[in-house]
Amino acid sequence: MMRSTIARRMAKATALLASTAGLMVFSPAPQAAAGECSLGFLCGYVQNKLPSSYTMKIAQLGMGTETCRTEEGTFTCKTYWLPSGKTSKDIGVKDADALTVENAAWTTNNNSTWFAAGAWEKISDVESRLCVVEGGHPACYQN
Repeated sequence: MMRSTIARRMAKATALLASTAGLMVFSPAPQAAAGECSLGFLCGYVQNKLPSSYTMKIAQLGMGTETCRTEEGTFTCKTYWLPSGKTSKDIGVKDADALTVENAAWTTNNNSTWFAAGAWEKISDVESRLCVVEGGHPACYQN
């Protein structure tokens, strides 16, 4: 009798653990407040592999004195130049929230979304972007 009680409790604990683990795997990461990383360690970042003839900027939203207009709204922001061959983390930006190519139209999402020169794209903490020249124009794809 004692063994079956222990076995039932262990089975319930295993089922609870399995369901909790499943929720953790399949639930999207919570969105942090602008300028912060989700859960303290999930941070958006950008890799600039564009030639230096393209000027690229990244932004942290919800801080600073500038204004960044994205497809998801207008935010107070702090912007940074992102040199060719660098990542946002290389220049000390732990969490990049938005990006733009200032001097050329650029695309993302396999050429399905086009942005005008200087237009900002907001990225979430679980995303990253790799920017390269493709088809003769800048393209920033989710990495």
